[in-house]
Amino acid sequence: MKNFLVSAIVDIIIIFSSYFLFRSVISGPTRHRLYEKFMSSFAKFVIIIFVASASITALTALVLYKTRYIVYINVIAPALVSILVGFVMSTVPTRGVGDKEKVTKR
Repeated sequence: MKNFLVSAIVDIIIIFSSYFLFRSVISGPTRHRLYEKFMSSFAKFVIIIFVASASITALTALVLYKTRYIVYINVIAPALVSILVGFVMSTVPTRGVGDKEKVTKR
């Protein structure tokens, strides 16, 4: 149980650090275009996230199997998927469509 809690806390830290990293590295309009392109519908979003997570886990398992570190799969694979989750979080727009109009009227 202790190992699970430590792994979960590390994954949360990785998610938020990758969120802030991608948010600072990729400009706002570029992130918004990525969001509109890949996550235009919820069904498409779910399929993309599932395929990406499964691919990351499969590639990680293959690499760890070849290097004989397969015992660490339950730690490394979720950490890599956490980076993907942080990237997806950073692409979600934080302002609505009408926010720009409200700022200019003031």
